[in-house]
Amino acid sequence: MTSRKLAALVLAVVGPCGIGHFHLGRRARGAAWLGGATAGLVVVGAAIPALGPRAGWAASLALPLASLLALWTLSIVDLARTRDAGPTPLWQTAIFAVVGLAAPAAASAFVRAFVLESYVVPTRSMEPALLAGDHLFADKRAFAPRYGDVIVFDSPEHPGQTLVKRVVARPGDVLEAKRGRPFVNGWQVPYCVLGTARLGEASGELDVEFLGDATYLVFYDARAAVAEHAGPLYAAADAVLVLGDDRNDSADSRAWHEGRDGNVHASALRGRALAVWLRTSPLDRASFGIDLARLELPSSLESLRPTLERCLAEFDWTKNEAL
Repeated sequence: MTSRKLAALVLAVVGPCGIGHFHLGRRARGAAWLGGATAGLVVVGAAIPALGPRAGWAASLALPLASLLALWTLSIVDLARTRDAGPTPLWQTAIFAVVGLAAPAAASAFVRAFVLESYVVPTRSMEPALLAGDHLFADKRAFAPRYGDVIVFDSPEHPGQTLVKRVVARPGDVLEAKRGRPFVNGWQVPYCVLGTARLGEASGELDVEFLGDATYLVFYDARAAVAEHAGPLYAAADAVLVLGDDRNDSADSRAWHEGRDGNVHASALRGRALAVWLRTSPLDRASFGIDLARLELPSSLESLRPTLERCLAEFDWTKNEAL
């Protein structure tokens, strides 16, 4: 093995995909490996929102790393079989290295800007579905919010502040809340009481709520004050109305603009929350890849599972056909 071939293998191990081929004078081949790796990252990243519900979020979120590792390994194997085509000026190899490091970063930025972006849940207002500090992924592609969707959006009152809430009213709907319980177009959203629960220092009632096709947990903190009545609030033609799942401790459509206008307009939407890719809260076991479309009990509430299963089994779905 020549010294240049050895140097190329070292560069391939520590540098971007294709740099070893480039150093051996196989410039087109090196560029092809780099382009393939970059395009693969974009394709895999764009596919994650569709793969997650089918293959599981933990596996889907690990796919980009696994794909890059596989391509990197194949490129090194290919390099070991490639003949030296002559020296490449050091300055050209240096430029390739810069481009090779920038290309995956640019691909990742593209995916984050247009397909899938990570956010940190800032408060406990969405407990127990989302815990404070959860790292979640949101689908940034254009979408029409559905009943029960968890959405990420810009605060209607504080530009630049990102909020996470649940959609309870769609365009044209009228929303009222009586002691935190939502009424949409005069119809009370069905729920099932699970019992008393404790979330950290808060203690209160935990319920299951059924809205549209969504089933999710809501919490009523016994310590927090809640208005007897809020609304009516009117969803604009291009907007939705939202509530936090921690109903007594959430600044949402009931509170914005002194209760006069709780609309989250389409222009403020950043994405639909899909999954928690990392959870490290003391209220739950450390987790990776929690599907937000599924109702999950935090480990601190596991004692309520029998009641939850009974509630889901006995719920009369005909109550949920008013929307």
